[in-house]
Amino acid sequence: MEKSSIPAGILRIKIREALNMAPGYGKSEAMLLQIVNQLTGGGIGLQELRDAREWNHEQGYIRSEEDSDTDEILWYITASGIAKQKL
Repeated sequence: MEKSSIPAGILRIKIREALNMAPGYGKSEAMLLQIVNQLTGGGIGLQELRDAREWNHEQGYIRSEEDSDTDEILWYITASGIAKQKL
């Protein structure tokens, strides 16, 4: 898939925005991709999402946790991520 025209910084913000919609509830990678594509008008590929998600994770703005019922990795926004969104 061709890289989207969305700048990496905007994509990082959209990931936090997607996770901040329901801060206490985790989202799977598929759910996150769908929501981010809705927020950006589409065209975001899985690798772009993963790169932006990893950046947020490294900064401590999001965290992951394995759901023991589904064995899926779920992503959550952290308190730092919520604060970053308010800037």
